[in-house]
Amino acid sequence: MKYVKFFLLLISQFVLIEFVIWFHTCGLGWHVEELLPGDAISLWGTITTIVFLVFSVLALWNIDQKIQELNSIKHSISEKFNNIENKNREVMQEADKAQKDIVKQAEVQIKNILNKSTYRQKFYDTLTRIANIPDPSRQVQEYTHFLRTSGNIEGINYAYVYISRGNAYMELSRKAKAFADYEMAARLDTKTVAPYYSLGHYYVVEKDFKKSIEIFEKGLTLDPQDENMMMNIANSYSAMGNYEKADEYFDKALTFNPDLAIAYYNKAKLVIAKKEDLWKEKSMNYLNHCIQIMPFFYQSNISKASLLREDNKNEEAESVLSKVIGGTFNEDLIMAILQRGITYRLQNKLPMALNDFNTVLLYAPYNIQNLSNLSQTYFAMGYLNEAHFYAQLGLKEAQKQDNHFCDMEFNNVLMRIQVMSGMTIPISKGNTNNEGSENTNPEK
Repeated sequence: MKYVKFFLLLISQFVLIEFVIWFHTCGLGWHVEELLPGDAISLWGTITTIVFLVFSVLALWNIDQKIQELNSIKHSISEKFNNIENKNREVMQEADKAQKDIVKQAEVQIKNILNKSTYRQKFYDTLTRIANIPDPSRQVQEYTHFLRTSGNIEGINYAYVYISRGNAYMELSRKAKAFADYEMAARLDTKTVAPYYSLGHYYVVEKDFKKSIEIFEKGLTLDPQDENMMMNIANSYSAMGNYEKADEYFDKALTFNPDLAIAYYNKAKLVIAKKEDLWKEKSMNYLNHCIQIMPFFYQSNISKASLLREDNKNEEAESVLSKVIGGTFNEDLIMAILQRGITYRLQNKLPMALNDFNTVLLYAPYNIQNLSNLSQTYFAMGYLNEAHFYAQLGLKEAQKQDNHFCDMEFNNVLMRIQVMSGMTIPISKGNTNNEGSENTNPEK
């Protein structure tokens, strides 16, 4: 394009020169060399001016074209910039919308979490309230109502509700209902051992120890380090008389928890049951280990006191029981108080023994062992009316419970009272016709 313009410019110059020459010569056909010097100068000045003008026009023409090109480029750039701005604006709008959506979703999720947390808290509060109801029949009603009305709260293990209701059914001796609830719990919860505890204990109550071991073993597959499940298996084997397997599982439990006091206590019971060589020393060692871990575990202290009494170490037995009982009465220690009373009686500390037996009487009025010791203590103190009363009461309870050993003890007391019936019988300060619960400690 540039070359074409240049060519056209040259042609235009020649044409213009010829036109100028023709104009100066009036079209007479004069030639340039015939012109006067002044005319020639004027002619070339005119031509130069014309050429300059032509070039100027062409230059302006090119500049104008360049400007147009630049404007076109500028326009193109402006369009691209606008497109970029529009894209950025769209991206920002989408980002803003996405951010708002994320915030909204987060708010919804937080609200759901809070709602679920509230529901879960209400769930456990309700279960705690029901569990504290003393009446098992009322508990069954409450658990049933809860299962019907609570819906299905996400993250809630309803197996525990069925386990709890099953436990209430067991207290009511409605074993079929309890078993159904335990099985439902096992179907709902296949990841924890809780349902297997309940099912296993159901079979323990039914004295089907083989089945209980089977259930406990299934639970152990879910948690191979559950020492409590091992203890249950061991106790079931012990109830079956398989002391070797029982001892094996007690040792397994101690492997995972060396401070499991109850395991040492149960091992002591196994040794006592087997009566092997040095059984007293072995059982005493296990009991001492148990007491070292749990000093106030009253059952181990009672067993230790019993062993000491067998060796006529009654003062040591008394010290052991007095230590665990302490100065503050605790209803859970009734059996320890009973054993201390026996220890007092063996030491001929009869008033102190009678005090412990009467304490037990307040909380366990039909405990045969306590009634037997009451009758024997009153007889030893010479209060035959009281001895006769508690012997008669204990005999009735022994017959109810089919306890032949205590039956013989009560009959022995009654026979000795009959032998001494011709003697003067001291009367205690208490009223012997009120179940004996308000008798004070008599003195000779």
